[in-house]
Amino acid sequence: MAVREALVIGTSAYEDTRLNQLRSPGLDAMELSHVLGDPGIGGYAVRPVIDQPAHVVQREIERFFRARRPDDQLLLYLSCHGIKDSKLQLYFAAADTDRDLLESTSVPAVFVNSQLTRCASRKILVLLDCCYSGAFRPGGAKGADTAVHLLEEFKDTGVAVITATDALQQAWEGDGPATETGEGQLSVFTAAAVEGLRSGRADRDGDGWVSVEDLYGHVREEMLARDTRQNPLRWILGGQGTLKVARRAAAEGTGPVRLSRPLPTLGTPAVEILAGITSAAAPLRRTLGPVPRRVLLTGPDAVPYSSTDTREIVAALPTGSGHAALGVGLVRDLAADQYRRAQDGTATAVVLFEALVRALQPALAQGCHPTVLAGTVSDVLEAARKRLQGWNPRLGVVSEADLRRVVAPAQADQSLTWNVVKSVHATGPAAFVMVEQSAGFDITRRVSEGCVLGGHLSPYLPADEAKGRTVLRNAAVLVCAQRLASAYEARWAASYSDGQPLIVMAPGFGEDVLAALAAHHRESGRPCMAVPLPALNPHWIGIQCEIASRFTGASVLTPGAEPRGTATLGLGSARLVVATAQRTALVDGAGNPESHASYVESLRTEEKPSDRADRERHLLTGKVAEIFVGGPDEQARHRRVAEVRQAVGRAQAALINGILPGEAAALAVLAHRLSPDGQRRENEVEAALEQALARPLLALAENHGEPDPAAVIEAVQAGWPALTYEAVRRRVVPSEDAWVWTPATHPWVILHAVEAAVTAYLSLV
Repeated sequence: MAVREALVIGTSAYEDTRLNQLRSPGLDAMELSHVLGDPGIGGYAVRPVIDQPAHVVQREIERFFRARRPDDQLLLYLSCHGIKDSKLQLYFAAADTDRDLLESTSVPAVFVNSQLTRCASRKILVLLDCCYSGAFRPGGAKGADTAVHLLEEFKDTGVAVITATDALQQAWEGDGPATETGEGQLSVFTAAAVEGLRSGRADRDGDGWVSVEDLYGHVREEMLARDTRQNPLRWILGGQGTLKVARRAAAEGTGPVRLSRPLPTLGTPAVEILAGITSAAAPLRRTLGPVPRRVLLTGPDAVPYSSTDTREIVAALPTGSGHAALGVGLVRDLAADQYRRAQDGTATAVVLFEALVRALQPALAQGCHPTVLAGTVSDVLEAARKRLQGWNPRLGVVSEADLRRVVAPAQADQSLTWNVVKSVHATGPAAFVMVEQSAGFDITRRVSEGCVLGGHLSPYLPADEAKGRTVLRNAAVLVCAQRLASAYEARWAASYSDGQPLIVMAPGFGEDVLAALAAHHRESGRPCMAVPLPALNPHWIGIQCEIASRFTGASVLTPGAEPRGTATLGLGSARLVVATAQRTALVDGAGNPESHASYVESLRTEEKPSDRADRERHLLTGKVAEIFVGGPDEQARHRRVAEVRQAVGRAQAALINGILPGEAAALAVLAHRLSPDGQRRENEVEAALEQALARPLLALAENHGEPDPAAVIEAVQAGWPALTYEAVRRRVVPSEDAWVWTPATHPWVILHAVEAAVTAYLSLV
């Protein structure tokens, strides 16, 4: 879908004292932004950039012209000092421009030219309001001859340029009194353009549209009438037909042009926060795709290294300063939230977040209250998630081949893929897969009989916060068929656990019991863990206790039983216990493996119970996998452990929820299907989301050297789910032949995390 976007750059304040401070450029940029962003006039999505250093301005210009479609209509405006060097080369001054270092501290005209010639759009208008702007030669043309055979040289560019002066003239600021805000008037060139667009007088031929020819004619006529000593110029390069700049305004007026309302610009909190988001998102964007581009980082010992691990990259993000630091913090929070939800998809979520916040800027510029906008964003994203839920993912993913198609695209390490696929396929979707470092160099695995229950209720346990779990070895196990309310029973069991850690399983626990277990832990230094059994009904509690008893060799402590000795108590044991806030896994119990397996098999052959009971039953039975990760050094092992855990999460999510052909592709298709074909978007937020949802696929294609990313999006939107984009081969292929499958819940989870991040951003502005 073609877009209309404008990048409006104004620089009034300069660090170099040899450059006069200007009154007009900031006002020029803000007022022109209002007119261009008015849906009834310009209808552009406007990006204002005010009083920024050269490197920021250049980055904004390059980003603005990248990855465009031929039908995208773009407008670039610059209002600033124009400077010529001794060789008559033109430079656009930025806030930090040093007149002695123009190449490195300003925006060279040749840089702007290069971005124009590389851009795929054939509908570009450039407005230059600066001294010597007529020296700008689109496409790198040189000399004073404005013809210089440009039409022959640039037949396919479709660029129109209107300058405020010729190559030798200065551009003048407004010479009238200050506005009510205490600032100067607009420059004569921009004032003529804004007045013509706002009043409708620039529509010289009366066809309801202001074309490039109309706008140039109106500006030139106004400037000549005011005797401004400026001679505006125009170039049309390879243009065919008429480039429509704006609609004729509904109501005419000829009053003075004044600043209407505050507009978020670089230099104000809203856009400074966005600048922080953009800087933090840039390195993460590089990691999108099956062959991620590496990001250079610096280790604690100041030794540089590279990584594609998003958690590692997020941890190394520069904090930033001022309001930009808030933007970096939002990206960090989003990354942590996404990892908590899915252990994957961080880069996609961050790219979507940045694109959506950027797309919401016109709504903020037009005065939409952030609180109202946040509510609308939530409603639109909720509708998008419901639409996602209506899609039918491919279910029944049980083969190792299917799992490899989910894991392998995100991992180049074949040993990693092989061990993860084997482990997850052997244990099933809800089983526990533990990942640990080893002293070796390769990745190995071990699959054992296991028993998986709910999360523990012992917050005092010395859990590894980074890994989010507690590991206990050779633990004693007490199984209770009733709610354990007596602190005496708990202390008594702990005292007979022979110096081992103690695991107590019961349908519920009294506060006195938890306190007694905590006290014993403090006194003895041995962990005592309370693990609740899901209490669906008495029959189900009995099944759970029987499974735990056969697995660990423990006797079941029943209601009315009096623990008077170790024989009555009947403690069992397990070689390994891994506990998180959600699940606790017991590995290699001391019970009878054959008896346990026989009982589990008998349960599976029974009449199928309710869905919930079936889900809980699978949590209590099956195998537990241990994956041991080696590497040449500690840092390498740490990175590989993170990669293994991410791959395990993808594989298990695929087994539970099914798969879709491509995470970024699914989001881009969602953008295409937010509203029925041909139906106008209900509001600006829906249009902003449509624009942002395609951004992850666009970034993925760019990362892998795709020559026409926009064409990729169009092809995927037209053919998905039968067709999808495979970045490694850089082509749209039949989905059944692609290696880009992703868990079906990932796009849905990403939208949830992004909603929270956007709401947080809007709460700051």
